Amino acid sequence: MSETDTLVEVEGLEVHFPVTAGLLQKTVGWVKAVDGLDLSIRRGETFSLVGESGCGKSTTAMTILRMQNPTAGRILFDGIDITHASRAQMRPVRRRMQMVYQDPFESLNPRMKVGSIIGEPLRVHGMASDKREYDRRILELMELVGLLPDMAERYPHEFSGGQRQRICIARSLALNPELVICDEPVSALDVSIQAQVLNLLMDLQEKLNLTYLFIAHDLSVVRHISTRVGVMYLGNIVEVADRDTLFRSPKHPYTQALLNAVPEPDPLVEAGKPENLIIGEVPSVHNPPAGCRFHPRCPQALARCRADAPSLQPSSATAVACHLYRD
Repeated sequence: MSETDTLVEVEGLEVHFPVTAGLLQKTVGWVKAVDGLDLSIRRGETFSLVGESGCGKSTTAMTILRMQNPTAGRILFDGIDITHASRAQMRPVRRRMQMVYQDPFESLNPRMKVGSIIGEPLRVHGMASDKREYDRRILELMELVGLLPDMAERYPHEFSGGQRQRICIARSLALNPELVICDEPVSALDVSIQAQVLNLLMDLQEKLNLTYLFIAHDLSVVRHISTRVGVMYLGNIVEVADRDTLFRSPKHPYTQALLNAVPEPDPLVEAGKPENLIIGEVPSVHNPPAGCRFHPRCPQALARCRADAPSLQPSSATAVACHLYRD
């Protein structure tokens, strides 16, 4: 893969939050939300991040957008180092990266009409030359996501959940971004609406040559939309593979357990699935275990897993951070 094929490159990313105590709020420890993460996203693909709640998926996304400052590491966007970029330096970059949030109602201003919500990025970044161009672009964006022109004069509460998410998608496309980060964009929607929004995102990707970083915990959604999948556990990525390879032949014990936990509609298939249950609870990000962070819950843990943290090692089409696949 050449450098021109890579849109986002993350190297050794760390995001730590202080834990304070006492009257003077003295720092007594750190929450290691993201701890040494490496990640690359290719142009035109959908890279999905999956994992249990609290593993650092959303923190990773917010840091890539520089809505959260990194503690350490490096973030490259189209070859530009934005790790420590100022607000002024980030302004032109922000036009090229946008976000669709989990809850469409919470991310829309209830006092603004839909047309103004969609057009706000155009106004903030001065992307419309006059009122006529501004109105034309808003109607174009509404048509792009399947909304009718007369809906521009309505307020968010007058729409269904699926329609509100379409409004959010239209707003995210106003500045013609290259990267769109989707943070669980369908988890707050009815199941009957989820497929419509996913298919819309896929159609827009093909039409506009978009790159997605897609965050989800629903593996059926991930399987439908992804090009490649990264599995996160306790602040780091433990496995990366293309979608078909990951779902057909998962390598890491954590990935295997996640896939085995998905119920099968056929009771015979469900009964024949291997037992690979994860034991115990997720360790604290305030005091993570030494070595491989998954070893206290891993049914295949080795002695060296307790002391030696494995790095991502290529295994055919898969990169996996597990001692079972180290030379």
